[in-house]
Amino acid sequence: MEDVVEITIEYEPTSSTVEDYPKSHRHGGQGPAESEASKRTENTTSAAESGPASAVWVESLSNEDSGSDKAPPVPAEKEAEREVDTRKSVAFFAVFDGHGGREAAHFARENLWDLLKRQRGFWSKDHSEVCAALKKGFVACHHAMWKELPEWPKTITGLPSTSGTTASVIVIRGVHMYVAHVGDSAVVVGVKENESDITLQALEITQDHKPELPKEKERIERLGGSVMKKSGVNRVVWKRPRLTHNGPVRRSTVIDQIPFLAVARSLGDLWSYDFYSGEFVVSPEPDTTVMTLDPKRHRYIILGSDGLWNMMPPKNAVNMCYSHDKMVGPKGMSCARRLGCTALLFWKERMLRADNTTVIVLALQEREGPAIPMHRDEIVVDMATGIDHVPYPGTPYNTCEVPKADHEDGMFYEEDEIYGEEHEGWTCLEW
Repeated sequence: MEDVVEITIEYEPTSSTVEDYPKSHRHGGQGPAESEASKRTENTTSAAESGPASAVWVESLSNEDSGSDKAPPVPAEKEAEREVDTRKSVAFFAVFDGHGGREAAHFARENLWDLLKRQRGFWSKDHSEVCAALKKGFVACHHAMWKELPEWPKTITGLPSTSGTTASVIVIRGVHMYVAHVGDSAVVVGVKENESDITLQALEITQDHKPELPKEKERIERLGGSVMKKSGVNRVVWKRPRLTHNGPVRRSTVIDQIPFLAVARSLGDLWSYDFYSGEFVVSPEPDTTVMTLDPKRHRYIILGSDGLWNMMPPKNAVNMCYSHDKMVGPKGMSCARRLGCTALLFWKERMLRADNTTVIVLALQEREGPAIPMHRDEIVVDMATGIDHVPYPGTPYNTCEVPKADHEDGMFYEEDEIYGEEHEGWTCLEW
């Protein structure tokens, strides 16, 4: 129906800020005001109607991080700025592929990140606590849609909205990448195991939540649901009273069984609530993964909707990015645009109506590496040293010199494209 993306870069809260979060914030409630730390945060969100993606924030390393033994004298007028000097940045990227209406995808884009970071344990250093917080944040976002349902447009037959959305999310904190995922959008990492390798290997971080998967089908049937094929595609069945029915549902009520949704998990799809079990047949609970990023091995991270992956195997996608950056000079087409255009071409060659195609590419670069050719709609951000301004996509420049550092860090670039809608963008980050 409609693809949207969200890209946010902001400071991690201090430990005192996390402790001061009210309980309502931790579990998805709306507090009276944001913390003072978040007021000083500069971040950006990109979506289909908001134009090119960019990221802007300021961050300085502490003396300990920079390797300096002594702190230089700080003028009195700049003393206040030292409050944020030691804070680290966190990056959030998400792809939402909506169906049954745009409402669920837009709601998730606008609210999921806030709900995630308010969950207890999200800022923990314990990976299991962070993953548990991601799951709770997804469920909180899903339940928050109940309140919005009366405002969403009804179906053509007058029933409540059937809007839902896939959600593939990555959160990068330091060298760790946390992935949470529902639906059939996907996250893939391009890996170069040896320097002598001429191609990359594709590491599929997520698995599509298809109804025919044994564990998904068993869960659906345990909740009283079922899976049926329609036009060769397995779908979760929507069991609803016949449209001509009036009054309460009884045992004698005729129930229509409609093969409806081709994914077993999503956000939204509130029609799938099972009143007997108190659970959703189409589950909002995500699969979660933690990965330690190594820029020497992990060259690209690709988030894409099924419009990309239905036309392009993961290995082809990561190697297209790899070869593209080698062959295309400065100011050329970006990797994300190349992937998106190629996928659309494949849709056309097969004489199929193209699905919405969304691509986000993060290109990791280790420090002390060669100068990087920058393509159109690209920006670079250093998450270790920070910057006070990121050029907006389209600013004339052609290379990015990766600064040398005493400590071993890396960096990554990010670009995103949505095809079928007016949206282009690229962001590039380094840490």
